Amino acid sequence: MRELIDKAIFDLFDGLFLNIQDLVSVFLYDAQALCAISMLLYFGLEAYKMMAGDETLRIMPLLRPFALTLVIVFWPGFIDAVNLPLQLVNDQAKGMYGAQVDQVEDLHRERLALVDSVARKLSESSAEFERIESEASDASWYETMGIDLQPLFNKMKGYYLMLMAKLHFTAMMVVEWMVISIFQVCSYIIYFLQIIFAGILVILGPFSFALSVLPGFRDSYLTWIARYISVGLYSGLGYIVMSISFVLVKYGLMKEIDILKAVLESEEMFIAYVSFPSGGISFYIVSLIVGGLAMLTIPIISTWIVHTTGVGNAIGTMAGGAVKAAGGILK
Repeated sequence: MRELIDKAIFDLFDGLFLNIQDLVSVFLYDAQALCAISMLLYFGLEAYKMMAGDETLRIMPLLRPFALTLVIVFWPGFIDAVNLPLQLVNDQAKGMYGAQVDQVEDLHRERLALVDSVARKLSESSAEFERIESEASDASWYETMGIDLQPLFNKMKGYYLMLMAKLHFTAMMVVEWMVISIFQVCSYIIYFLQIIFAGILVILGPFSFALSVLPGFRDSYLTWIARYISVGLYSGLGYIVMSISFVLVKYGLMKEIDILKAVLESEEMFIAYVSFPSGGISFYIVSLIVGGLAMLTIPIISTWIVHTTGVGNAIGTMAGGAVKAAGGILK
């Protein structure tokens, strides 16, 4: 059966995010060299100001470059320290998500079983239609025997409607497959982008701290910390958004399950359902679309918690393009 969400993928994403610091050695020594050069320039500038009498001797400003240097030297440990509160938030949100996804997956499997039952019933009706059509091909032989074929032709018209219903049902399943795929892409892409953005920040982050030694780039390290925390919150916010979205999805699933059970019990409702799908399945599809689009807003939501720019704007532009693409697919 097709799963709505593959939980193993999220475990993979979490493991990749926590092991990004394995890549920091690529530019770490270069950043340390840049930090040493920045410290020489900074101390030379401060010494000149003191010798010129513009400033008095102050100890605390001179300790700041050493603190930034220690961060660069112990960069992997610093990343682990920043990840600790992020991991706590992620674990709490993942527990909430786990309780919801199990219920949704159970309802999703029950719904798929009922849809398969409807499809089998529709296939049996189509097979009966083919048999009736074969019998009608020998109409001339029946007419020579003086048999009235009008009831047979009326039955053929009914099965023709059943064949058209099968086409409608197939188109409905294709649209549903596309919507589920869009929901999965929107869910997975946030975690994948988190790994890419966090990887870039971790690999090149030491340069931000090295440049922060110089007065002109004094707040670069603060900007880096804000952006890293903002990106690190993607996974926790993703679990929260999916938990909220699954409330809508569960309602849509339960509503459609009730409809499918009624459809299998009534021949008239069966014909109406496969020919013109009712509002129950529409709500299920809409809830998946809303949940998927809500996942794309996570980069913007993360900036509400830790104010930063750049990443949120980039993802916002990407999300707008994704919304337009999804709209074009569903038209």
